Amino acid sequence: MAGNDHTGGRQEMNGLRMFGRSPLLDGAQRYWDGLRQGGMLPRRAALDPSDMTPFLSHAIVLDRVRPGTIRVRLGGRVMQQLMGMDVRGLPVRAFFDLADRDRVVQMIEQVFATPATLELDLISEADSGMVTARMLVLPLLDEAGQVSKALCVTVTDKVVTDPPRRFSLTNGTLVPLSRVRVSPEPARTPAPLPTAPLPETQLPQDISGFAEKAAPFEAKPSAVPWLRVVK
Repeated sequence: MAGNDHTGGRQEMNGLRMFGRSPLLDGAQRYWDGLRQGGMLPRRAALDPSDMTPFLSHAIVLDRVRPGTIRVRLGGRVMQQLMGMDVRGLPVRAFFDLADRDRVVQMIEQVFATPATLELDLISEADSGMVTARMLVLPLLDEAGQVSKALCVTVTDKVVTDPPRRFSLTNGTLVPLSRVRVSPEPARTPAPLPTAPLPETQLPQDISGFAEKAAPFEAKPSAVPWLRVVK
C-alpha cells in the first residue's frame, strides 16, 4: 500500500500477510486519494456515500476523542456482522484480542499524529474456523481542520456467521504522508457519540449519514517482533 506521498520511508511491522490485495481496499484508497487537494487531507465532510458504494458497507468512521481513546463514529454492516451488534460508540480496541489491543491502538494513534495511512493484516480463530481480514485506516480532517477522524475499511476472506469475532495482528504497514497542511485552530469538543442502536430498518439511512451535511461534519497473541523501516 502507498499513499500519494510519504516521508521517512514506509514503516512495516514484520509478520504474515494474510491474502492478496483487495480490490475494495484499492477502491477506498483511490477514493481517499482523489479527495486530497493541494496537499490537504480530505475533510470528514467530503465523504459522499454515493461515491463510496463499492466499499460503503465495509467502512466505518473513527473519532479520536482524546489521546489513546478512539471510538467508532459511524459503523458499516460488515463490522456490525463481525461483532454481532451496532458498533457505533465502541472503542476501536474492542475489535482486537486483548494481547494486541494496546499495540494496535498505538499504531492507529500514529495515523492521527504523523499523519499516516495504516494497513493491518488480521486473523481470528474460533471453533468454527479461521477468518483473515485486512483493515485500511485513512486520516481525515474534522471541521476545525485537525486530524481527529479516519476512514477505516475492513475486508474479510469469508462471511462471518458466528460473531463476535475479535482479531489478532499479524502485520502492519504505516505510510507517513508529506506536504500535509493542518489548520492551527484548536479542535472543537466532539459531539456526543450515539449510545442506543437504531432499529434495523433505519440502518441503511444511518450509513448514508457519511454525508452528514455538505458543510462541517463532523486467542492467541500474534507475533509482531519489531518495527522495520523500508526505504
